Amino acid sequence: MLNNLVLGRYYNSNSKIHSMNPLSKIICTLIFVIMVFICNDIKLMLLLSLLAFLFTEFSKVPRRIYLKTIKSLKFILIFILVIDLIFKVDIIVTIINMLRLVTIVLYTSILTMTTPPTEITYGLEQLLSPLRLIKIPVNKIALSISLALRFIPTLIDEGNKILKSQASRGVDYYNSNLKDKFTAIMSMIIPMFVITLKRADDLADAMTVRLYNINARRTNFRVNKWNSFDTFMIIIHLFLLLFIICRYFWR
Repeated sequence: MLNNLVLGRYYNSNSKIHSMNPLSKIICTLIFVIMVFICNDIKLMLLLSLLAFLFTEFSKVPRRIYLKTIKSLKFILIFILVIDLIFKVDIIVTIINMLRLVTIVLYTSILTMTTPPTEITYGLEQLLSPLRLIKIPVNKIALSISLALRFIPTLIDEGNKILKSQASRGVDYYNSNLKDKFTAIMSMIIPMFVITLKRADDLADAMTVRLYNINARRTNFRVNKWNSFDTFMIIIHLFLLLFIICRYFWR
């Protein structure tokens, strides 16, 4: 039931996307999300969707993993479709909204599946480093985001264990009525919250025992070099962003 969620999981592979600098991947992701949100043209949205699918091929992550990601959105997509039909929204706008959701989730999945959590932390620290000038704790923000991403697959695994244990006791998630499904899901959420708090306490204790100091200056085990492919990818994204902005204001 929860196996379709892949956000936060890292898939090790030898690809150009994997070898990119974490900072450039985060910048490309931010630019892509901005492009998707400001794009209101069906042709440009299809172009951005094609771009996202091309990057999934370049990442050399199995297609079935990305298909699971899209499959996990089916209920949200159905909800968007039903709401738009009720309010008689134009079908083109409905398609754009559905493509917007799919492409954003797909592109962010590329980031998390091709970048280890520690490298995401490094990229976020580099991206937010100018904020240090106004005394904003950039390292704490980056660490919090990294830990949140790292906890997602852990919680999914724990949720699957709870689902299987409840199914072995006779709980039917698929053939029961809506009320029974809601009750079963609520009985799953409470143990997940308890497990989350316990995991967080264990992590805090482990960091305390290892004398982890978040304010200490750190070096990186890997040297994240900026190469020509990083520059090329950012230029492509900036070019598309400028094209969409020009198309938006001059149409």
